[in-house]
Amino acid sequence: MVDDRATDAVVAWGPAGNSFVVADSFAFSEMLLPAHFKPANFHSFVRQLNTYGFLKVDPDRWEFAHASFLRGQTHILRHIVHHQSSTKRGKGNIKDDDEDKSSSSSEMLAMEVARLRNEQMATEERVAAMWRRVQETERRPK
Repeated sequence: MVDDRATDAVVAWGPAGNSFVVADSFAFSEMLLPAHFKPANFHSFVRQLNTYGFLKVDPDRWEFAHASFLRGQTHILRHIVHHQSSTKRGKGNIKDDDEDKSSSSSEMLAMEVARLRNEQMATEERVAAMWRRVQETERRPK
C-alpha cells in the first residue's frame, strides 16, 4: 500500500524511507483501510499501529515510523510484532516486561534518530535554498 505509487496522494513513504505519511486520512479510511485491514476507522488503525510499536514521528501530521519498517527492507518486517499490554500478561512476567521496556526503548531511540535525521535533512535543504537566494541577490546589478 505504501509502495504503490498510485496511492501517493493518500499514503506514501516519508522523505528518508524510514516512515510513512498519511496525507489524506479521510481517503485513507474510505479507500485503503477496507481493502487491507479489518477496521475501516482511521483512529482504530492508529491504535493498532501503536500496539505494533509504531510511533508518531511528527505531531503536526500523520507520520509513523518503526525501526523494522524501512523502504526496500522487507526481510526485517518479521520483527514487527503485536505487543500485549502488561495488564493482560499478569504479574509473573517481570523479566518479559524488562525485555519489552528495553526493546521499546531501543525502538523509541531509533525512531528519535530517524526523526532527527529527517529534521536535519529538511534544515539542510532550507539552508541550501537560502544560500542560493543570497548568491542570486549578490549577483543582481545594483
